[in-house]
Amino acid sequence: MASGAAKSTSRSEVAWSVAAFFCLGLLNNTLGVVMNAGASKIDDAAIGVVYMAGNLPTFVVKLTGPYWFHRVSYSIRIWASAVLMVLCLCIVAWGESGSVKLLGVACASLQSGLGESSLLAMASFYDAQMCLAGWSSGTGLAGMFGYFWSIVFTQFIGACFQVELMLGLWIPVAWLLVYHLMLGKPWIDETRVTCSEEGATSEEGGSGGNGVQAFPSDPSASDSESGAVPADQRHQVPVTASLTCGRRLRFTLTLWKFMVPLFLVYASKYTIQAGVWGSMGFPATDPASRDRWYMWANFTCQVGGFISRTLGGLVVLSVPALWAGPALQFLMVGFFVACAMLGIGGWWLLAPALLVGLLGGFVYVQAFVLISHKVDGKYLELALSIASVGCTFGNILSDIVSILAQGCLFGHSHITDTKPAFTCGYDIWQAPPAAAANASAATAARVCFPGVVG
Repeated sequence: MASGAAKSTSRSEVAWSVAAFFCLGLLNNTLGVVMNAGASKIDDAAIGVVYMAGNLPTFVVKLTGPYWFHRVSYSIRIWASAVLMVLCLCIVAWGESGSVKLLGVACASLQSGLGESSLLAMASFYDAQMCLAGWSSGTGLAGMFGYFWSIVFTQFIGACFQVELMLGLWIPVAWLLVYHLMLGKPWIDETRVTCSEEGATSEEGGSGGNGVQAFPSDPSASDSESGAVPADQRHQVPVTASLTCGRRLRFTLTLWKFMVPLFLVYASKYTIQAGVWGSMGFPATDPASRDRWYMWANFTCQVGGFISRTLGGLVVLSVPALWAGPALQFLMVGFFVACAMLGIGGWWLLAPALLVGLLGGFVYVQAFVLISHKVDGKYLELALSIASVGCTFGNILSDIVSILAQGCLFGHSHITDTKPAFTCGYDIWQAPPAAAANASAATAARVCFPGVVG
């Protein structure tokens, strides 16, 4: 009955579901963006370390999630995400040391990974392409919103980081309200509870033997030549819970044509954002100039991501077109490294920064839309929850590269106000100037809690 109702979903219900996925995408990614935007306030000497703390927990969740998600209902995962949001905001705001603040960033990372992989998989129980498009658009807007939030508080209001974060406690409340009032738990939660209580294996359907139909060696070969899955197959009970670990792993490997482009485009995108842009400014030796460029370049990049994530989900392109995105993004890495090393600067560089965001958003949304069209409906939940690990693995690689790149670019550009975590063989830094710079930055905030400096 539940699956039959899902198949007869009206247009208004589809629109309502898409709106809910849009809002949840916005809320899920906002905290991570705020952490990235405030990375210099958490650890100015190694922005890449902050990015690493924001990616490793996500990677663990996405890598292991497909093996245990089916044992935890979607509703429980949504509530766990809300709790992690609150922990992140409080720990980062009031942590007295950089290491404690990094623990808060890790909470945001756990929340983001749990929310993203869960909701991507949940889209398989609705109109997958439309809900994925709504989700992608929301996550794209989160980039703009997160950086705009930070810019307003730091550059216009002059508020300290604690005020900015404490006023963000509305986010977990809105997250729960959207889920319960606009979307509601998917029918699969009830189905799995029933199966668990009865000790039955109803998810095996009409398959024989071990109860699991063999999946095709290539996910794109499961249906017609176009790869589209008929609508009446989208809402059948998935075989996720019936697959062994070995089968899940083998199925994961069949998704390489979607996951590798995600890995490559995110590795190059975040190398630019964390390693290169953090070392640029006009002039680069002025900390305030670097902060302004870093903030506005990242905001512009998020605008590009929002545009491509919003429009990119409305069409379905080919797999070769998907692979073109990472190739172009690697060219952008070379371009911005050259600009940083040669001292080429100016606000006109915001135009190529927009392109960086466009490429990243395009590959993200197209990868998941292609999966929704080319993977058999019984495996769609599993495929959507797995594929996003490519993004996070790319982020982690970029974090390591960014730490190295920032140190080398700091040394090459003679940026001496802050000593980077990796010095790249340069010996031009002294502790007192860095401490003085950090102290002056800490006293810059005009609006803060009583007794709190910056």
